[in-house]
Amino acid sequence: MSTEPQGMLRLEVVPSRDLAAQLPPIYQAPGAVSITCLPHHGPSKTVEAAVELAAMGYHAVPHLAARSVTSRAELHGFLEQLGQAGVTELFLIAGDRRGPAGPYSWSGPLIDDVKAFSPEFSVGVAGYPEGHPGLTPQQLRNGLERKSPQAASLVTQMCFSADAISRYFDSLRQQGFELPVWVGVPGPITVKKLVSMGARLGVGRSLKLARGTGLARALWRRSDFAHFDSNRLIRDIHGRLGGHPLFAGFHLYTFNDLQRLPALLDGLPKPVKPTHPGPGEARPLYLAQT
Repeated sequence: MSTEPQGMLRLEVVPSRDLAAQLPPIYQAPGAVSITCLPHHGPSKTVEAAVELAAMGYHAVPHLAARSVTSRAELHGFLEQLGQAGVTELFLIAGDRRGPAGPYSWSGPLIDDVKAFSPEFSVGVAGYPEGHPGLTPQQLRNGLERKSPQAASLVTQMCFSADAISRYFDSLRQQGFELPVWVGVPGPITVKKLVSMGARLGVGRSLKLARGTGLARALWRRSDFAHFDSNRLIRDIHGRLGGHPLFAGFHLYTFNDLQRLPALLDGLPKPVKPTHPGPGEARPLYLAQT
């Protein structure tokens, strides 16, 4: 099993007490690791985990959820901690909190204040190949137009359909967006968990498509709700988009089920060098929800 970081791969993890011990045997520094900001954890846990991983040599990319930041003073405190730890890239999202805890109701103003505090921070924005359950297509486009001038990359919401991803890439180019795109795909995960998460994540259409395949039907019949075939999806997407000028690589949602990752990591396709600077040539970035 190879634990060397892949140049076209990023792992998304959730802050946890044993993360720093579990990650290195599976995925070594200086690999890119993005750290979620869930409502029940809040940004402080995310910042704490990012500082710890950065000290271990990882390219840590903390998520800061706009609706969970209580004040500009708190934001500045987080940014000072991250800057001192050598963190250079942020993932700025609205977050799943129902209402704002402070002055930010969505990620646009948060990006403005981060850039005003320190233009050196790299930030990115989210993409939704299948739309967003709470936003219209026009609202998503308006939001991306508002944020993209200050962004350096885009990460898609988790998707289970290579067709949907391909159409999304075509749509981005037609609309004139040129941000490098990290394609969000699931790591090893049970079909049962996928179904429970599908509606909340806004990935229902591609999940239904995945369940319609022969392999998925076979998995669905098993009493243990076996694991979704992530490798097959990755190979399919890579076969279609490996040489695309906007394709930056894969953003892997791990759900912290790290012990199931080695087989997937060993089966990843060999990198196809993108036309824009890759993670080894310039500071990469990651972001996800709007």
